[in-house]
Amino acid sequence: MKLRRAWVAPMSVLLAALASGGWLLQEAQPGDVRFNAELFKSVHRFVAERYVEEIEPGELYDMAVDGLLVELGDPYAAYIRAEDREQALLSNTYGGVGMRILAEEEGITILGIIPDSPSSDLDLRPEDRIVEVDGESAIGWTQEEAVEALRGPRGESVEVGVKRAEVAGLLHFTIVRDRVHIVAVQSVLLDGDVGYILLERFSQEARRELEAAINDLLAAGARSLILDLRYNAGGILREAVEVADLFLEKGDQVVDTRARDPRDSHQYEAPGPDRYPGLPLVVLVSGMSASGSEIVAGALQDYDRALVLGTTTYGKGVMQSVFPLPGDDYLRLTTGTWYTPSGRSIHRRNAEREEADGLIMGSDDFDEAVAAAVSLGASGDPVSDGMAVTDTAGRPVYQTMGGRSVYGGGGIMPDLFVTPDTLTTAEQALRQALMSAEIPFANLAFRFGVKYKRQHPELKRDFIVTPFLRSEFLEYLQQETGETVDRDLIVGAVDLIDYQLGRQLASAAFGDNAGLERAIRRSQQVQEAKSLLEQARTPEQLLTLGEALRAESEG
Repeated sequence: MKLRRAWVAPMSVLLAALASGGWLLQEAQPGDVRFNAELFKSVHRFVAERYVEEIEPGELYDMAVDGLLVELGDPYAAYIRAEDREQALLSNTYGGVGMRILAEEEGITILGIIPDSPSSDLDLRPEDRIVEVDGESAIGWTQEEAVEALRGPRGESVEVGVKRAEVAGLLHFTIVRDRVHIVAVQSVLLDGDVGYILLERFSQEARRELEAAINDLLAAGARSLILDLRYNAGGILREAVEVADLFLEKGDQVVDTRARDPRDSHQYEAPGPDRYPGLPLVVLVSGMSASGSEIVAGALQDYDRALVLGTTTYGKGVMQSVFPLPGDDYLRLTTGTWYTPSGRSIHRRNAEREEADGLIMGSDDFDEAVAAAVSLGASGDPVSDGMAVTDTAGRPVYQTMGGRSVYGGGGIMPDLFVTPDTLTTAEQALRQALMSAEIPFANLAFRFGVKYKRQHPELKRDFIVTPFLRSEFLEYLQQETGETVDRDLIVGAVDLIDYQLGRQLASAAFGDNAGLERAIRRSQQVQEAKSLLEQARTPEQLLTLGEALRAESEG
């Protein structure tokens, strides 16, 4: 086993050499750059030649680089190897075939075809079942095996054998892998002429996708908008600036980056006029909203352009720059701090996040957040500790462009605090029992939904989870896991079971938006935002309503 402790072995050799008088560094003086360079070269040579275990010289340099970055205490700094470059530099594209799939015992079910992808040019359909990949049976494959087989380098082809319900024999298709673009937004027109958009990440083309979604909602009759950034942990800085630009006037400052090196200091301004003047806008935030989300929420709040509703954001307000290194490697390093237009520092000093990808400002790994969350909201979404930050005592006060008071001290404090309903004690007990038994409840509910829709093609989008449907699912759950969940836990958490089953079944049968609609109806924060927007016809009216509600809650 290779040792990865970067400093222990080198320091041992260094101390031994000093004690024995084993070498002298001539000419260079202790503390200057030349002395330190010679010191490192000597340590490297001793370890490479004399250490008890042989270690490749190149790996020793990797150890030194990794150790240096660890000693910085910067969770965002990283040495990005060439082989990790595509994954580390944030992109919502990949080389593949362009399908949403679910691996089952009978093969790989196609759940959907991604528009403008390699698969969209072929006669492949949802509910087709891939049973062969490159001549090899796909029966019984895991999800990971299916994804790995279908993804691959751009330009390479993959042969699939497809079983279709109404066709005898197999249909054969040749799919040439290419870049597949994953859309970062989901949108729904709610009752009361309120548009809702979930922006999941500030990835490439996020601004273009958001603008297209807004235009579609307005064309469908929307007169106001909810922009949901509650689960958006960041993305590309440029995209965050361009998203804010949609709602700001030309020349309005979006974010101020202040750095030690003047080359890294820059004020980002909106390059164009407000694309939607007079459109009432609520921005939803939470303790999981980080960096890019905080830039957008802070700028729109400072210019009185939107009402920010929810709970205090994460407080990740530092900028990473990526520098090219020899060998097509890269160095990601924190080089600056972000400030909102009113001068508030976004960064909260005690905020710690261990992952940050590429030219990004956070992580979009929502599944890990769900697993680590102390509790869940009533809609099944994670409630993080950051959401408890509501106290303004001791926080510096700043003024928006319209004279409203906003608070610094890290993170973006909303104009109106609305916390999500959490699960009941009984629902939390069921969740804990499922986690302890390692039962992937949501995943199994989705798989059940795929099978159920296939068996019930007459299912309507507005279906209701009946006791009989719930019973069928629980029987399926027991068959799949071999575990019998305590009946008392189930009885006490029927509402949660029905919600999760309904959401997953809707997603499996009718697409992601159908599942999202059910989550929206259950979210207290979305419903509060919707209620405000139904009463306000201008951004000014919206802010006035928000201020009145906040004064009422505080007084």
